[in-house]
Amino acid sequence: MTVQKKTEDVEQAEQTDDQRPGIQSVEIGAEILSALATFGRPVPLRSLAAKCGMPVGKVHRYLVSLTRSGLVEQDAMSGHYGVGRSAIAIGLSGLWACSPVKEAARAIAQLRDATRETTFGAIWTDMGPTVCLLEESDRPIYMNVRVGALLPVYQSAAGRVFAAHLPEELIRRVVKLQEHALSTPVEKLTSVQARELHQETRANGYAGVAGSSVPGVNAVAAPVHDYKGNVTVVIGLLGREHDLPLSGESAQIRSLLDCAALASERLGYRAGATGQQERDD
Repeated sequence: MTVQKKTEDVEQAEQTDDQRPGIQSVEIGAEILSALATFGRPVPLRSLAAKCGMPVGKVHRYLVSLTRSGLVEQDAMSGHYGVGRSAIAIGLSGLWACSPVKEAARAIAQLRDATRETTFGAIWTDMGPTVCLLEESDRPIYMNVRVGALLPVYQSAAGRVFAAHLPEELIRRVVKLQEHALSTPVEKLTSVQARELHQETRANGYAGVAGSSVPGVNAVAAPVHDYKGNVTVVIGLLGREHDLPLSGESAQIRSLLDCAALASERLGYRAGATGQQERDD
């Protein structure tokens, strides 16, 4: 190996990833895919191009390749573009490496078996609560929840749980973002109403909503805490209103709270230990 070759190798090793030459088309495709994910729903080509700040024709060429690879899906009726199954699988594989998601997966499987209801897990993203896990019941039930679905903050049980444990300013910002990202109207609360709901949720240890997404279908959710006391994932139940009462005295909610507590314990959480400060008290 020549001295010049050795020098080139040393210089390349000292470069950061940002300094090293890459494939520009891959980076542009990733930028388009990331922009698409922020909408939380299928969107028209022009809306996506505007979000990326790129010409429509350029974005369309990339979408053709991203669609062929399964990273993007195009709705046959509307022609709108959404995140594809391959992209969701990649995201879930990354989430699976996080121990909170693993514990949530174990918890919702146990909860499904104990209650015979549909169970789910949700994480917090830049756009709000997002379903990352789902265990379906053997009971027939119509629902519009799927893995990757973005949930409204105050119209979903999981959203209310996150709102009760995350900074108030963050919640206000995400609610404003969801006004444009979600196809359904977003519920707005005054500061007083929001704080009362946060306090009630923390006091109960869970949140419940009745028929907010699908008439006749109730949802309840509870937080899973990590060893620092932070809420990293939320688990919950979905069921018909006569099968899933929203009272804390119900067997289903007791099972939910038990599973959430056990998952938190496995993550090193100790109830009553010094942890995250309650922001509204």
